Amino acid sequence: MSATFRDDLQDLYQGEIIGEALFDRMLEFYDDPVQRYKVALMLQLETETKARLRPAMLELGADIRELDASREAGLTMAAALAGKPWAEAMTTLHEALIPYVERYTAIAANAPARYRELAQSMVRHESALLSLAACEAAGDGANSAADIIAQLQYPLPAPA
Repeated sequence: MSATFRDDLQDLYQGEIIGEALFDRMLEFYDDPVQRYKVALMLQLETETKARLRPAMLELGADIRELDASREAGLTMAAALAGKPWAEAMTTLHEALIPYVERYTAIAANAPARYRELAQSMVRHESALLSLAACEAAGDGANSAADIIAQLQYPLPAPA
């Protein structure tokens, strides 16, 4: 097994930790129940995806520790969003997610056959976050979370 893919898998994993820290902190920023729900959905997706990566990581001898630097990166991203109105924060989030989608796509393109579906699922995962942010930035929130909800093993209840 390629050490490169093992390293890539660790990058994916740390990316989920960045996202967890980001979305956890973002829950503090919004009082609107629908906005908080959408942030909670993004947090749930990051958490579930992180857990889903662990079996393959251990199979490949990768380190599953959560790096402080990854959490700090997520908190730094969150700090850049603090105080911004929802649509502006979603525009900023969308722009920040584009390099992740590109990186995850490159990883999936080079993934060993045994792990190709896992790697492709990461592209779908990141694309779902990108789609939510794009829709919300454009003021089209009606179905912005559908791609995220479809991926959740443990979906969250929508606000009443």
